[in-house]
Amino acid sequence: MIKVNYFGSEKDIEKAAKILKEHRKFWGRLQQPDARLEIQKLIDTHHLKASILINGNAVWSKNRILENLNRILKQGTLYNEDQTKPPVLSHYFYQFLHQVCGSTAHYDISGWIHKYPTINHLKQFFRKNEFGKRVLDWIPEWHTDARVVVKEIEKNLFPFETYMRARE
Repeated sequence: MIKVNYFGSEKDIEKAAKILKEHRKFWGRLQQPDARLEIQKLIDTHHLKASILINGNAVWSKNRILENLNRILKQGTLYNEDQTKPPVLSHYFYQFLHQVCGSTAHYDISGWIHKYPTINHLKQFFRKNEFGKRVLDWIPEWHTDARVVVKEIEKNLFPFETYMRARE
């Protein structure tokens, strides 16, 4: 049985609940791993901002995280040199990193950025998280939406290595 919860503004929750209800026939009878992927597609297709949880675990937007990763790669850093502006690393991506990828919160987003300020630090983290594992190996198989996101992050951070793994 899949239990869905929503968090966010009333407007964002209403939109997400309506979209999921309209498409329930596509994901309503699926096992959790497959339902997570279908809901992830709905989140990205409809640009849903509410947090959607299945059985207490968030379903992650691949597009939101990859858009932020592209900004980080373009900027070359996770922080903003102009301290009056927010960091390049979004709060959403930060939540993904410390809730899913094997990192502690480091008190807040600023603490996380202090520990991992550059793209090279981010690459090192994805190779070996704070528990000594590759991030992809840290995420359980049932957490399919997060695994899809991490595979895409790896493609962006390690394009040659990803290409070589695909050829093996």
